[in-house]
Amino acid sequence: MKTKNIIFLGLLAIMVTFTACEDFLLQAPELSQTTELTLSTYDGLQKATLGAYTPLYATSWYGRDFTVTADLKGGNAKISPQNSGRFRTEYLWNNTPTASHGLWTTAYNLISRANNVINVIDDGFEEVGVDQADLDALSAECKFLRAVAHFDLARLFCQPYSAGSTSPGVPVILVSEIGKPSRDDLATVYDQIISDLEAAEAGLPEASSNAGTDATGWATKYAAQAMLARVYLYMEDWTNAAAYATTVITDFPGRLYTAAEYTTWDLAGVWGTDAGVEVIMEVYGAEGNSSHGNWDVISYIMHPDGYGDVGASDDVRDLYELADVRLNLFVNTADFPNDYWTLKYPGKSPDGNLREDNIVMIRLAEMYLIRAEAAIELGAAGDGDADLNMIRSNRGATDLTDATLADVMDERTRELCFEGHKLFDLARTQTSLVRVDYDGAVNQDISFPDYRWAMPIPQAELDANENMVQNAGYSSEN
Repeated sequence: MKTKNIIFLGLLAIMVTFTACEDFLLQAPELSQTTELTLSTYDGLQKATLGAYTPLYATSWYGRDFTVTADLKGGNAKISPQNSGRFRTEYLWNNTPTASHGLWTTAYNLISRANNVINVIDDGFEEVGVDQADLDALSAECKFLRAVAHFDLARLFCQPYSAGSTSPGVPVILVSEIGKPSRDDLATVYDQIISDLEAAEAGLPEASSNAGTDATGWATKYAAQAMLARVYLYMEDWTNAAAYATTVITDFPGRLYTAAEYTTWDLAGVWGTDAGVEVIMEVYGAEGNSSHGNWDVISYIMHPDGYGDVGASDDVRDLYELADVRLNLFVNTADFPNDYWTLKYPGKSPDGNLREDNIVMIRLAEMYLIRAEAAIELGAAGDGDADLNMIRSNRGATDLTDATLADVMDERTRELCFEGHKLFDLARTQTSLVRVDYDGAVNQDISFPDYRWAMPIPQAELDANENMVQNAGYSSEN
């Protein structure tokens, strides 16, 4: 594949320095260094790899906006009565090139950091006392992160793969240099994502060497396999989606939350600790991370004790049976007894600090949902029943029989709401958005197809790069 160069919207300094490459571990760097100096030792490569995780926690990505946008535009969430005006553009589906999404810059920031490590190792880096296996593991870790970045960019800024793999994708960047790349088609983007995840699967350990209370905050072989299952689902490659989901279900050492655990995991403060046996990978959040959003973190925007701008719609709450424990993960307040918020971001214990949370990227329940959907698509509906009921029996819900694809989609909404899936589930299944609990002035329902299923390329990128082509339907705002 031809590699490309990219311009990073005013972040070129990030491409040539690592001023806080250790901030994921909350360790202050001693001084700023050039990329060449930082990456001249194995220790530097390790620190640069840790630094590549940092953008995941940015406000524009899993730290808030990416997750919130998917549920708000997808109909799970709505603007709450105590809102301050945040996210109304997304709620109304009124994004424009000058009011698009900040993921573009943040994701390419991560890609740049990952590329720096990958390229040095691929160029034959050697150091006395360092085994090639250790270097390969670092490269695999960075390839996993690069795949996640390209995948999330494609999900947000492109029409779904299922609607046509030759449609415009995003630039695939494998070498970080100053340049003006054009867009690859979606098939090329997804091919690179699969290639990187397969390399990650081959090179990553089953458990990260960065073990501890935040052990699920690091890429592992299981995380790569789970992400492959998800990507193949988006490609409608049902056989591979089911195969990878089965691998994770069989080999991953965790298990599904029980009904009792599902509503008490927050006592540990974060997904992934104590009762967090179901989490395969999460974004570890802490105030010391340089990408921390201060008061603009996901907990504050989702929780009524914070800003609480983003509430839960009745459309999602009405899907639950009364005995389903997942219904208990919604809360109202004395001031707004008829409005609800999700409790999936409670802030960290012991003091419930709403300025910190871990954000789940992928967990075991999703593997059962993927396999159920693939089974129905492949004509083995009975297997789909079994996987859906495995989840439902652990949530206090009654069993399903003869489950349909609509049942799978409803179960995905019940289980994965407010974890950043709904918009993309609608898009990949080419399903129109229908909102009943909606108080916007326009765009209550959005049909499929529609140009707005792809967010506009940010105007700043278009201004900086004459080779960048805007998504159809959006006018330039020069």
